Amino acid sequence: MGNLPETNDDDSSGISTSNVKALAFTLPAGNNYSLDNAILRLGGYATGETPLVQIRNDVGGSDPGSTVLATFTNPTPQGLGVFNYTFTPTGPLTFAAGTKYWLYVTSTSGGFSWNASGPSTTPTGIATSSGYRLSSGASFSPSTVFNSFQINATEITGPVASTPEPGAIAALSLFGLGLLGVKGRRNEG
Repeated sequence: MGNLPETNDDDSSGISTSNVKALAFTLPAGNNYSLDNAILRLGGYATGETPLVQIRNDVGGSDPGSTVLATFTNPTPQGLGVFNYTFTPTGPLTFAAGTKYWLYVTSTSGGFSWNASGPSTTPTGIATSSGYRLSSGASFSPSTVFNSFQINATEITGPVASTPEPGAIAALSLFGLGLLGVKGRRNEG
């Protein structure tokens, strides 16, 4: 899911130790997905700035939850220009089908811009965009800037493990016992 490649860098959100930008996305029903990475289009990310990028839970409201589900390793800063930066998760995360998550971006040191196309480009992909929020203090408010990003994940496919019905277990047991009986008769003669 995402809105890369950007059409331009005519808009942005300032990210600092006191500014947080969060965007929500909801996975469709069906299969789960394994998080691969997140790509953010950042400007002015230089030595001394320390982005804090996380995947957080949703608590059923319009703001991100406080539970951190995934953190990311910061890429090497490239300085004053605007670049796409790939953030790799520090551990595995499985996105559950039909569940809402938040991409949460702030800074623990310094500041930079999270760029966006102007006018904003609505994210597309397997997940559904569920809103953008901005906080410059204690509370979040709606944001109309759809910052440029891409969340990459791999679909987890294959049969879903299920518990066999009791009748099936009984039938398999009888079949197995029958095979043992056939083998036993062959050895007698």
